[in-house]
Amino acid sequence: MLSIIQDIPDLVLSSQLDIVIGADKQVTFSLSKGGSVILQETYTPDSKNQVHILDLFSLMEPYLLTAPLSQFSYTCSASSETSISKTFIVLLSQYLIPGSATDFVNNYFLTALAGRDKITSFDRKETLYLTTGKISSGGTSISISVECVFVNESNKIYTSVRSLGTVPDYNIRSVDVSPSRFTQSGYKLLRYTVIAGARKQVYRLDHDEPDSIGIKFRNSFGCMETFYFIGTDKLEPELSRSAAYFNGTYRTYHIDEQRKHTLSTGYIPESMYSLVDDVARSQEVYLIDGSEEIPITIIDSDTQRDTSNDGLFSFTITYILSSRCQNRLKLLPDIFDDTFDDTYN
Repeated sequence: MLSIIQDIPDLVLSSQLDIVIGADKQVTFSLSKGGSVILQETYTPDSKNQVHILDLFSLMEPYLLTAPLSQFSYTCSASSETSISKTFIVLLSQYLIPGSATDFVNNYFLTALAGRDKITSFDRKETLYLTTGKISSGGTSISISVECVFVNESNKIYTSVRSLGTVPDYNIRSVDVSPSRFTQSGYKLLRYTVIAGARKQVYRLDHDEPDSIGIKFRNSFGCMETFYFIGTDKLEPELSRSAAYFNGTYRTYHIDEQRKHTLSTGYIPESMYSLVDDVARSQEVYLIDGSEEIPITIIDSDTQRDTSNDGLFSFTITYILSSRCQNRLKLLPDIFDDTFDDTYN
């Protein structure tokens, strides 16, 4: 008798994709996306008349990296048995998360912070992503607000709740939550909390506004997130030379250069540790250089930590430019416009 012992939920995280089929004869299993067959295999049940199909994520990953929220379907069939089919939605997640995908998307934004505080400052760009797990519109929307806490020179606290509008409740939606959006005359912003239903994300302001190097990366949920390194930036050019004799003269005929940059986070709070891990494992990373985003490749990282009580850790990543040409020449900006020479005529 063909049956599904452990089914795939209607909405599932990619890290939870397992299915167990009950059958007393060979089973043909096919997995499809949009009419295209990804997998089609015939399996023989084990001694318990079960077929365990595991690690489907490895087959779906190329599709989910392009569209982190996607719809798939499967069909199980056995000779002389009625086939079983199902369509389901998968959200990319490179984390094992306790609980269901529905509980997760309804209670958390799509970031490794998972509600823990993030340190930011006014010169930084911050973006949050959320979803309800629907592919198509359900005709409703999600209201987003921000609760801001300000302080003035007399240490008087002022709290303000502001609306950021609404977003449709299907697919994955982004919200600009950069601190520069939240100001109050005569006050400084201390912290703010972004709220969307049961989802909450807290940001705390660093008013020293230290020099930072911004990184934009695709996180473990397939969304583009930012992280700012406020520690050291170490540059280590490495040159590999190839040389040979030409007409009796020993000459270099090829030089391969890699300019390795090592960025340090500086000391960061424990609430941001998981975000650094997410940067280190990301396969798509960009260096934020003004309005330009330069593709880079992370080649090494050091995010180790222990159970010491000081709670102060600094982490590093090492990257090279993704371009074959490693050298970038920075030009001086135009100080005067074209009319300067005519000003005093």
